[in-house]
Formats: sequence, C-alpha cells, structure tokens
Amino acid sequence: MDSQLEQIRDRWAHAFYTGNYDVLRHYEHHDFKVVFEQDGRVESSYLRYDRIAHAVQNGVWKPHKPEVEAEAYEFNQDQTECRVLIELATHHQHIQERWQFLDEWKIIELRFLKAKSSKT
Repeated sequence: MDSQLEQIRDRWAHAFYTGNYDVLRHYEHHDFKVVFEQDGRVESSYLRYDRIAHAVQNGVWKPHKPEVEAEAYEFNQDQTECRVLIELATHHQHIQERWQFLDEWKIIELRFLKAKSSKT
C-alpha cells in the first residue's frame, strides 16, 4: 500500500474520532459523501461537519471505533485511485472507502455496504 495514503488515512480517521472537522475538511474531497446503503441515505460533508461541530461543542462527540478484521486495497492502473474494503469483526458488515490522488490523497466516498444475507 502507498505509505502516503496510509498516513493520510490515519490522520483522517484520527480527526474523525477526535471531532476535528477542520482536518476532516482538509482530507475530504469537496464532493465527499457518506452513503448508508441499508437506509438508502446519503450524507454530504457539510451536514456532517455541522453535526460533528454541534456534538463536539456539547461534549457528546464519542464515535465508536469499530473492530476491523481485514482490509483490502485495490488501486487503479496508474495508482491515482484506491478502493479500501474494510471487513468489520462483528455482524459481517463491510465499509468501502474511495480515495483519489490529486496533489495528495483525498477521500471521495465512505460507503457502509448493505449486509449480505447468508443463505444456508
């Protein structure tokens, strides 16, 4: 994996868990969105920043950090885009991050994928 992407992902995640929306804004693409497939809901970055700022100001910003079981990275041929598929340890849930390299890596989309039904 690209070491610069790894460092930026770490900074971006740390900013989220600490509620630092200025740092989030720096590492998120201007068209960044969060997609919740199960609910059919899409959240823009501006709405997120307002919610995070409000929660931080009121002392209630305490997001839960999920336990990651595995991560898989898929770069495009010219190494300017990367999809990160994250498998969580509980409930067989998957999260997908889409990153793009312009002058530096920026996250374009965070997608909470629909849980796949298990067939027996």
